[in-house]
Amino acid sequence: MLDAPATTEGHRMPYALVEPEHFSSEQQSFIERFAHTIEVASSGGSVIAGIKDIRSRHVTATDRYGKIVGLSRGNDVAGRMDHDMPCEGTAAFADCFVREDRSLLDCGDAGAMKSVLNIHRYETGLSALVFDKFLLKHRPSDSVLGIVYCAYEVDLARFTALFPGYWSQFGLGCSLDRTQSEIIEGVGELAGIEYEVAFLLALGHQADAIERFLRRCRPTIDADVGSVLLGITEKMAAVGIPIGGIRNRLIEAGVHQRIPSRFFDSVVGVQHA
Repeated sequence: MLDAPATTEGHRMPYALVEPEHFSSEQQSFIERFAHTIEVASSGGSVIAGIKDIRSRHVTATDRYGKIVGLSRGNDVAGRMDHDMPCEGTAAFADCFVREDRSLLDCGDAGAMKSVLNIHRYETGLSALVFDKFLLKHRPSDSVLGIVYCAYEVDLARFTALFPGYWSQFGLGCSLDRTQSEIIEGVGELAGIEYEVAFLLALGHQADAIERFLRRCRPTIDADVGSVLLGITEKMAAVGIPIGGIRNRLIEAGVHQRIPSRFFDSVVGVQHA
């Protein structure tokens, strides 16, 4: 059993991460009941959902999920890691999925949720699916037994319209984590509008294109893009990264795989005031 760091901050709460081999009889019974709920959801036909343990090994899933990863039934995922799936598009991003799971498990917030946009060639075809992941909590023992995931399809054309050059630069298919801000290793935290600009820099946008993009996504924006760019440049320069190396550094840090929340919402069709 692994213990997550305790915290008293806000709505956060301490919890233990419990491996399957250490489940108590009550925890095992809880998992079985939850798995049955997932199996019942398969009767709807269109539900994409499932459970993983804290090692990111699948426990069960709906039949719809099983089919998109190349299996006959949802139950066929049991005991498999993502890299074990017949679907090459899923297996190719298996390491990304494990990192996403780990960051959720280690966040110290039992109520946290992570949203990820996966654009892959599944066994059922090229699709854009938003996966919402949250912790599978067993409240009587203040423990987390795994991760629950559920997904829905969004219009792939929205992503292509917003980021038409993404495929040519980074290849067909992607896994994009929705984020509010990001700590760039060796640089520091980029927050809010600063991170949005950094994401667009990673995609190869120049200053004028960044400003046009932000005006379209943020009609009421009051930040000066030039000042934001200067602030990013100064942070990079402070750790020895010249202007010419900023984009490469952002890509090395995976910024192009962590989409700002406002851009993410634009892709999935959520409107902001």
